[in-house]
Amino acid sequence: MNAEIIKMESPKPKKKDKPNPFPSDRVILDTIYSHYGKPKNIVKEKVKLYKGYSTPAGWKREDWKLGEYQLGRVTIFTGVKDHPDDLYERTKIEEEGKGSWFIGVKHDKIKVWLRGELNTVLDIKE
Repeated sequence: MNAEIIKMESPKPKKKDKPNPFPSDRVILDTIYSHYGKPKNIVKEKVKLYKGYSTPAGWKREDWKLGEYQLGRVTIFTGVKDHPDDLYERTKIEEEGKGSWFIGVKHDKIKVWLRGELNTVLDIKE
């Protein structure tokens, strides 16, 4: 009689994620809105920090940093009707400084660039 022995493995403990050194997307948006004002009729808010990743082909992309600031972009999509009788709104991104900001983020500050020039450094209030 051939008996097979089945060896059961215990589940491996999950690795604890490192605490995120950056503020949340909501905190970044609220900080920018408190300085520049909040656009009307927002359809979508997008915060993208340019962090390192691997491409499908295996190429490594490094974090896009400037000193200790992680660089990224905030984009706000607003709804616009071409005509008052239109049923659907189309989305639009306002010009830089009203609907789009290039940013650098660290744990307590946000640098904001407009048209390639450093515009301001904002303190994050949580």
